[in-house]
Amino acid sequence: MAFRKLSLISLAALSLAAAGQSLAQEPGLLLTNGNILTLDDNNTVADSVFVRLGRIEAVGNDLEAPEGAEVIDLEGKTMIPGLMDSHAHFLRHGQRPGYDVRAVEQARSIADFQAALSAKAEEVPEGALVTVVTGWNPIQLEENRMPTMAELDEALPNNPAYVHYAAYGPAVTNTKGKEMFEAALIPVAEDGVFEERDEAVQSYYHLRGQQTIPQKARATTDLMGYLNSLGMTSVIDGAGTPFDGAQIYESEYDYDPILAVWRAGDMTMRVRIMFMTWDETIGDGTGQSLFEQRVRNSFMGFGDDMLRISGFGEHSTLTATSDAMYNSAAIAARRGWTMQEHSNTREDHYHQVEVYEAANEIAPIADLRWQLTHVHEIDQEVLDRLIALGAGVTVQNQKFFATENGTPPYRMIVDSGIPVGGGTDSTVRHPINPWFSIYFMVTGKNVLGDAINADQAITRLEALKLYTIGSAWFSHDDDDIGTIETGKFADFAVLSDNPLTVTEDELLNMTSDLTIVGGNVVHANPDFYR
Repeated sequence: MAFRKLSLISLAALSLAAAGQSLAQEPGLLLTNGNILTLDDNNTVADSVFVRLGRIEAVGNDLEAPEGAEVIDLEGKTMIPGLMDSHAHFLRHGQRPGYDVRAVEQARSIADFQAALSAKAEEVPEGALVTVVTGWNPIQLEENRMPTMAELDEALPNNPAYVHYAAYGPAVTNTKGKEMFEAALIPVAEDGVFEERDEAVQSYYHLRGQQTIPQKARATTDLMGYLNSLGMTSVIDGAGTPFDGAQIYESEYDYDPILAVWRAGDMTMRVRIMFMTWDETIGDGTGQSLFEQRVRNSFMGFGDDMLRISGFGEHSTLTATSDAMYNSAAIAARRGWTMQEHSNTREDHYHQVEVYEAANEIAPIADLRWQLTHVHEIDQEVLDRLIALGAGVTVQNQKFFATENGTPPYRMIVDSGIPVGGGTDSTVRHPINPWFSIYFMVTGKNVLGDAINADQAITRLEALKLYTIGSAWFSHDDDDIGTIETGKFADFAVLSDNPLTVTEDELLNMTSDLTIVGGNVVHANPDFYR
């Protein structure tokens, strides 16, 4: 038996050696003739990158491909590291019922809205439900209103339609959709409108209740595909709330779809999971609050390069200024968990930095990448105190669909030197398109073109860094993604234009001609790459 065991081990060793030799001979991929913004510390611009086994092996100028390597001529196009949203409710949005139409985020009139719906109908199974659930706002449309039942009929004569605004509605359906709801004994007004709150929430819950895990998994991969088309390759997910309507996220089973996608090997984005809890009774870590149970039964950093647990956020307690925050922070500090806390107002900021400082007295948090998110009213004192703790902030574009200010002071934040990541807080009231956030940060202009935060604008290069290496810091990914440097994962976006030189309006319309994750093409414009 000993001989047999030794033989099996020897065979295994030989197999591994052969596999290693095969991997070493993998010919690789050369991307060349490009305007490659590496976004490294020196803002190096190169024209070539060589990739092998999913990682960057060389960056420079006029690199030559080894025999057998695939070569992609970038034709002078601008390539950047893949974009990363540091705070989005991605998993929640990936479970929207039917076939969700994210292209409506770009709509600026009812006609544009209709065109996006009609285009979607060409891609989906015959008679399938076409939906637009959150992430848009009537203010973006010239008419500043919801589409009507008749307009939805015109756009989708052969498909049921359902359009839902914000968390609680209102919502509207078309004739096919009205028939579908009424067959399920869901009352529908003659004009197809579900009024805000009870009616809209009931209609949404009905659609949500019909979904299977495979359908939710498909919707999640569809959302990944949309974001890949914009150059996004990673996201830090902020889960969702237990509140009514389209904001709901039920953590008991709403992680099942992303797990199904991950197990099937269908991930085209790197997803970092933040656990959200809403406890007010957090104790010393031995209690039964969801927060305490998560810490005991989950593992910070558990997962792989595509799907990994990255901490708690954006809430650990129901009330941002509650005493329970002290207990949750103390537990997280002792157990080495990252924390991201929702922080909107000056009162929030001062309370939470006091909580972080108290936790730091219990166990150092400098290496844990703690953060406040939103930070609309943050000031220099809070920034300085966070910097002293080794903490950071993540900022979003909540005011892109607004007419008033009250948005983060981007210029002051960036100038402070604090770690900062860019994002959207999508998608209940906010669009998930990363270029809208970048546009807002560099112009201070809302969707109407009104300058509501112009005095806090940052440069385009700074905004790109917030959306790449800046975001990667918060999920402990900055050694692997966020810049185009030797040894890092080959996550790239070959853009439709140069984001450093296009006009402001063109910045809003940026897309990716080629998106690569781990050396694999996950999106391609067929006019550029086949």
